[in-house]
Amino acid sequence: MKRRFLLAAIAAVTVATALPAVAAPKRLSASEIDTLLAGNTISGTWSGTAYHQYFATDGTTLYVPDGGEDDEGKWRVNADTNEYESWWRSTGWTPYAMVRTDEDGYAWVNGDRLEPFTVQEGRQLE
Repeated sequence: MKRRFLLAAIAAVTVATALPAVAAPKRLSASEIDTLLAGNTISGTWSGTAYHQYFATDGTTLYVPDGGEDDEGKWRVNADTNEYESWWRSTGWTPYAMVRTDEDGYAWVNGDRLEPFTVQEGRQLE
């Protein structure tokens, strides 16, 4: 019995060490967020809806959801909390954490889920 338990334990350790390590998403700092967004466009999904968004260096932003109405808002980065903050007429200022994912991508933290996006240099909206 002991021998069977020992063999099972050795097999479990061998399998566990052979599996690739999955890195947890790394939270971005305020300066990383600012560098990533300022003057650039992102494309992603938010709660299942695809969108594009441009972040002007003057703190304005344009949100363009697929099949929806464009919306203009404001954005800023809070250096004290390392969070992105957005302002929309419907919600006011709302903070969000941002992370770098293990696929070298990026994502917003939206409650208990990640909303992935990619970054394109410059303004990529009409």
